[in-house]
Amino acid sequence: MRFLASFFACILFGTAVSVAQPAALPSPAHATLSMCDGLPCLDTQVEGKHVRLAFDTGNPNSALNLKAAEALGLKLEAVNGADGKPIAGFQKGTATNVTVGDIVLPKVTFLVVDLSSSIGAKTFPDIDGTLAYGAFKDRIVQVDYPASVFSVSEPLTAAAACPGFCGDIALITFGHRGPPIVTTTGFTVNGKPAVVQVDTMFTGTLLVFPTSVEKLGLTTEAQSKDTQYFAFTDGGVDMFRAEAKEQGFGPKTLTTKAPLYFAGPKVHLPDGLFDGTVGADLLGSHKVTFDFHDNKFWLD
Repeated sequence: MRFLASFFACILFGTAVSVAQPAALPSPAHATLSMCDGLPCLDTQVEGKHVRLAFDTGNPNSALNLKAAEALGLKLEAVNGADGKPIAGFQKGTATNVTVGDIVLPKVTFLVVDLSSSIGAKTFPDIDGTLAYGAFKDRIVQVDYPASVFSVSEPLTAAAACPGFCGDIALITFGHRGPPIVTTTGFTVNGKPAVVQVDTMFTGTLLVFPTSVEKLGLTTEAQSKDTQYFAFTDGGVDMFRAEAKEQGFGPKTLTTKAPLYFAGPKVHLPDGLFDGTVGADLLGSHKVTFDFHDNKFWLD
């Protein structure tokens, strides 16, 4: 659905005898979270130099603007397509000991592409790139929007306790040819359960895709002709805007009479593989936690 997801889509394609009790949540390392054009951003040290990266749950691959990669002195390699030939405009580079506050990532491989024209057109935020969920395999990642804190555990080797109600994370492709993205159960709209993408790079509340409108009882709302422009989605698109009586997570009501969105003609669709996408306007009042070891998601 989002800009980078579609931009990189051309590259990616017994009986138990006892039950172990889950361990308490591990102590995390922390970094300061800031907001860049409504998106969660992190001041990051790569190769000893500062870059500003958005945290991205809509693509497993971290990304760098070509200008930033060159300034960092990364050794760049070609990215080959399915035919074994280099894909024009795409490169990759690997950095070691990437640090975000107190968080240290031993190695991160970045896809490198020239984003300058998109930044200039304001269809991509004025940042150096993204730090994607794929860099946090087997870790617990917490985005505390109200406190402006980003927290990450060390890689887990055993199951951790789920504190209260949790959704189940699945890493499924965005459409049949898109990259794997973070989806979860647990969200509701007007009391009906929805499987949604949790997209930290989407600035809206809840976008419902056409294949789930009837299922979620939103046929009337989907007839809205009011539009709202989203600059960083699919290179800049209009969505139709209505209102939901309630948007929730598990037994908890997150908001009432909040904006609800439906896809305009240029919005990239996920081929009916899930119901919708939640973004910063719904998540931004909460402490949002992703357990990428046990594939659990929760809100505090």
